[in-house]
Order: sequence, then structure tokens, then C-alpha cells
Amino acid sequence: MELKFETEKKENAEVLLTVTVGKEEVQKGYKKILADTQKNIVMNGFRKGKVPVSILEMKFKKGMLEQVAHNLVDEAYREVFPKLEEKPLATSEPSLEELGDVELDKDFVFKITYETFPEVKFGEYKNVEIEKEEIVVSDKDVEDEVGKYLAEFSTIETKEGALEEGDIACVEYKVFEDDKEVESKDKEYVHIGKEYDKYKLSKDLIGVKNGEEKEITKTFDKDAMPSVIAGKTFTIKAKVSEIKYEKKPELTDDLAKQIDKNVASAEEFKNKLKENMTSYADDLTKQKMYQKIMDKILESFEGVIPASMLKAELKSYYDDVLQRVGGDEKRALSMLKLEGFQSKEAYLDSMKDKAEKSIKELLVMHNIVKKENFEVSEDDMKKFFDTFAKMYGTTDGTALYENYKKNNQLGMFEDSVKQTKARDFICDSAKVKSTKKVSIADLDK
Repeated sequence: MELKFETEKKENAEVLLTVTVGKEEVQKGYKKILADTQKNIVMNGFRKGKVPVSILEMKFKKGMLEQVAHNLVDEAYREVFPKLEEKPLATSEPSLEELGDVELDKDFVFKITYETFPEVKFGEYKNVEIEKEEIVVSDKDVEDEVGKYLAEFSTIETKEGALEEGDIACVEYKVFEDDKEVESKDKEYVHIGKEYDKYKLSKDLIGVKNGEEKEITKTFDKDAMPSVIAGKTFTIKAKVSEIKYEKKPELTDDLAKQIDKNVASAEEFKNKLKENMTSYADDLTKQKMYQKIMDKILESFEGVIPASMLKAELKSYYDDVLQRVGGDEKRALSMLKLEGFQSKEAYLDSMKDKAEKSIKELLVMHNIVKKENFEVSEDDMKKFFDTFAKMYGTTDGTALYENYKKNNQLGMFEDSVKQTKARDFICDSAKVKSTKKVSIADLDK
């Protein structure tokens, strides 16, 4: 297509694209529409395909010229897009700002506004000084993780002796407020060490034996839940009528194979578990390191946040809420109200700072990728698809790679690979002032 174009940067990361299509293209497009119209139109007094051009132009020329304009905008934009130095954001919806009249003896001009990546400024991203938090996996962590698997095969057994953390107590109790009985229970199971019960009795019962009674006085703070106990003092007369405990089986080779069909022994299961936990800890260590570096970089961030990016990020947060309730918007709004938000808008407003920070990180990484000019090799892409495949429960990354390569779709994943390279780059170049070792078990506390 015969055309020329120019771009002009505007405020707020907007670009004005002006496209001029040669008059020969206008005439060619008009002739095609005129021929198609003559071929297909049915009009009284004429056989199909035999309506004179003069009559068609007298009745339909304005509409046909409008269709020419629509076609030219569509075709020209598709041709110009790959040539644009500053391409539209994926979140941006290009807006037709100015559409000139279509005249057969003149060039056709139209203007489109779209958002692009803005110019941003930020400080040094190499050699950033940080304190590193290294997450480590101990043998005890592995044993604790094994215990979680064994819990699925546990049995509940009766126990003699005093209550210990982890036991389950069957309790009879009466509750008094100002010497007046307000509640009583004949049989309630209390998990020792867990505050599942209404009056949070579990830790108060540690050491009590089967058949023993204990009087407990408790004052709850004003924020205690449920609200009926908040800010009140109760005296509770409790008697333990039965003690049970969870008996976990020993990890044998047969049980290990039952838990994971891909292992041959208990030892192999433990080794695999430790390997997976260590890999997770390494990834999390790097993620925490990256976030510390990024937080420092963002302290010096200057630049605008494109409106379409902010809108898309906030929409993704609300979509997550919808997903949690199966797409039911009424349930989503009810859930948000329970969390203290009176409307969807109030929730989105509360998420704005988080969204803006996320976008700033993306803009910083986009610029680092450009500045460092990272290249993506075939090996890089294969490693990416290996990781991608594992995330979705398969090990056949090569098949995925070959499939996308065959369909010329590898390009859509190159940005992800470049982002990973940029993350590795800023982490590898960081200056670690000190390292604090943290147990993986502490992450859940």
C-alpha cells in the first residue's frame, strides 16, 4: 500500500500517529467497493449485476466512500504497526482522533492516538547494596514436611496422662460472667495449641489430666473474635472427660510409594522432598533479594503511569476476587463487604497504590531490558519451555518448544525470557552487605 506516516509524542505517554494514504489507493479501494456493490445489489427494474454505475453512485456514493475510509484505516494501521518504533501498549485501545473526508482525487489522512511505554527515570540498578535474607532447609524442616504427608494416614487414639500440645480434649464446661452462668457445654472437642474454640481454652488446658477439673478466668481484648467475647471477662469451669491424640504411622518404603508412585523407598521420598524444598527456598531467596533491589530502585522512580496499564492492573485484581467465588459478582461484592469494602470502586481504590507499584516495576524492567539489550538464544527458549512445562505438570518442554516454533509463535514468549535475564542480571550484580539465614519453617509464622 502506498502510504506514509509520522508520530508525535504527546503528554501522559500518548503518541499521535498520522497516516497519509496515497490517492491511488483511495481510487483502487473505491473501484473495488463499487464493483462489489454492482455485482451483488438487487434493485427494481434491473437484473442483478446490471445496475448502471451512475445510478449506484447517485444513491450510494457517500456510503461507499465511508466504507473506503473504514477499509483504508484498517489496512493501513495493520501495515504501519510493525514499523512503529514506539508500539502501542497491549493494554491500550487506539483512538481514532481525526478522520479526513475521502475524496477520489486527494490523499486520505487519518490520525490515531495510543498509549506507549513512557519515558521514565530511575537510579542505579547495578551494584545495589542490600542485606540478603537466605532461606535454608534443615533436616528438621524435611521431617516436619514428611509429617504433613503422614497426617493423611493418621489415626485418632485414646491417650492416658496429661494434655500436651497437639492433643485433642473432650471438655465439659460452664461459663460465668459476673457470677451469672451464660453458657454451658456437655461435650466439646478442643485442639490443644490451636485457638479454634470460642473461649480459646486450648493453652489453658495444657497439663490437665483426664477426669480433672480446672477453673479459668479470662479477659478478652476489644478486638477479640467472635465479637460476643470482645472486651469481656469470663470465669470458665472446665472438666476434661477424654483425651485423644493423632497417631502418625512410620514412613515405610510401601507408604512412601503410596504417597508418591515415582519413588522406590522412604529414603528416596525424603531426598526428593528435600530437593523440591531446597529449590523452592532458592527461588524464594532470589525473589526476596530481587524485591529488595527493586524497592531501592523505585525510591528514585520518575515518570507517568499510563492510564490503560493502571486500569488493566486493577481489573486483574478484581478478576481474582471473582475467580475466588466462581465468577458470581453478587457473591464477590458480598465478600468484599465482609472485608470492609462497601463497593467494587472502594476496593479498587484501596488497591491503587499496589497497582501503581507493580506497574512501576514493569516499566523499570522494560527499560533495563532495552538498556542492556539482552539477546534470546535457542537454548534460552528451550530452558524457558522446560520450566513452563514443569509448572503445568509435564516434563515435555521440548514438545512445547517445537510446537510454538513450528507455528512461528516463539516471539510471544521472548519478553518473558528477557525479563528473567534482567532479574538475574540485577541480582547477580548486587552488593550483599550481610546475609541473614532464615528457616523455611519461619515463613509460615
